[in-house]
Amino acid sequence: MIVVLIIGFGSVYIVNEAEQAIVTQFGKPVGGAITDAGIHFKIPIIQTVIKFEKRILEWDGSPKEIPTRDNKYIKIDAFARWKISDALQFYKSAKNELLAQSLLDDILDGAIRDEVANRTMVEIVRSSDRTMNADAGV
Repeated sequence: MIVVLIIGFGSVYIVNEAEQAIVTQFGKPVGGAITDAGIHFKIPIIQTVIKFEKRILEWDGSPKEIPTRDNKYIKIDAFARWKISDALQFYKSAKNELLAQSLLDDILDGAIRDEVANRTMVEIVRSSDRTMNADAGV
């Protein structure tokens, strides 16, 4: 009776509205991403459920002094908002949120450094409504 209860409870998992999930079997994804909230089933012991946030996540870079094109230093404190739109692809490329944050550190720090290095201090600080170049990824 106890074994039946353990197997029964081990085969059910719940995905809430703020989550999405994938099921892995021996570390490899099985099926697609589960984006619907509710009760779902898996094979106990063999399959594992990995859940990811569906909400907007934040990346907050550490403040850095970066040289401009005219060799003046400016302190930049950058932030970004991001979202996991495809849980299966996210798992295949980043595995978890901590590694994704590390990848964002590398990508965004480099893009910000390149964008600042290509502009003079006056261009960066001027008071006009403009956005950075979308091609730069910033």
